Amino acid sequence: MRVVEIAAGRAVAYCTQLLAQFGAEVIRIEPPGGDAIRLAGPFTGDEPDPDGGGLHAAINRGKRSVVLDLERDEAAALAARLIEGADLLVSDWREGERSSSDLPLGDPDRWGERFPETTFVSISDFGMTGPYASWRADSQIIEGLAGFSYVSGDPEREPLSAGIELSDYFAATHATIAALAAVAAARRGQRAHVVDVSAHEALTMTDDHNLVVWLGSGVVRKRYYSRILPGYPNDIMACKDGYIAFVPVGTGHHDFAGVVSTLLERPDLKDSPIFTETQTRNLRWREFDAVALPWLARHTREEIFRRAGELGLGFGTVPDVEDLLGDSHLEERDYWEAGPDDVRLTGAGAIMSATPQRFGPAPALDADGDALRASAADGTDGAA
Repeated sequence: MRVVEIAAGRAVAYCTQLLAQFGAEVIRIEPPGGDAIRLAGPFTGDEPDPDGGGLHAAINRGKRSVVLDLERDEAAALAARLIEGADLLVSDWREGERSSSDLPLGDPDRWGERFPETTFVSISDFGMTGPYASWRADSQIIEGLAGFSYVSGDPEREPLSAGIELSDYFAATHATIAALAAVAAARRGQRAHVVDVSAHEALTMTDDHNLVVWLGSGVVRKRYYSRILPGYPNDIMACKDGYIAFVPVGTGHHDFAGVVSTLLERPDLKDSPIFTETQTRNLRWREFDAVALPWLARHTREEIFRRAGELGLGFGTVPDVEDLLGDSHLEERDYWEAGPDDVRLTGAGAIMSATPQRFGPAPALDADGDALRASAADGTDGAA
């Protein structure tokens, strides 16, 4: 499968990264000087290098790079020839605002006429249609509009962003699934010419609690018990050496009062309403915290995790980066991939025996430019 990417931000790049690691050939069209991802860093020694940025190394692995100035008609025509030989083009429809009429990214009808054998997967902030279509936003804004910020953070303080570009990665994942579905349909003779992915919609539909309550009842849930529907606590809480995911699922969940009061070494409270009644605990969560937090503060993540497991509770530790890099389970799976300058990069999310995922190095800027420009000019395949 051949995929052409017109560089247009993190979501587009991560979508094609996922396709590349499953075996697709990805040709990345970049503007002169490289795109913003190459300039994002982090850089070894804080020395900017368009080929040595951490983000570029992470989400452009295994791709080919060609520089084309799409504002020039000749370059846009070359890009069109590359696209004609591809199963998919992945970009943001708004890139068409800067390109020639040879690349009608913003016009689905013209796209199908111009490239009848190539599906265009567009990933943009708000999609191709609707009142916000022409607007631009970063992930923090989209998290706010999607409701994620509302439920994040201390309920008595300001909402919080996730701290990473959450909407980009969710949009990319949705787009990857949609792209594969479009390719499967095309191979059955049902070509979808355009797949329109909105980062805002992708992130909004991922919220399976607050949105459901609103759609079903028109009620806006309170922040202090909106972590998850079954009831408080389902939250990340501080402990002696970091944080623990206090999520009472598992066999012990059926006797929350008995099991959790045992865990917290407060058997005298097992008949208290804040342990026996979910709704009471939702509303009087501060009283529960007054019991739980001091006990958590006296114990390490490992101690809490193991004791909770003995009681049939599916708690989880919350690792930081150092923890992950030293995690024995990830080492056993050979999860980490070697990057430039001895940097470790994330590996495959799942091990598949029949379709192993593969990673190659991120390409230098225009590494494949001569070969790809020549192939586009003379109409040859230009395969790697």
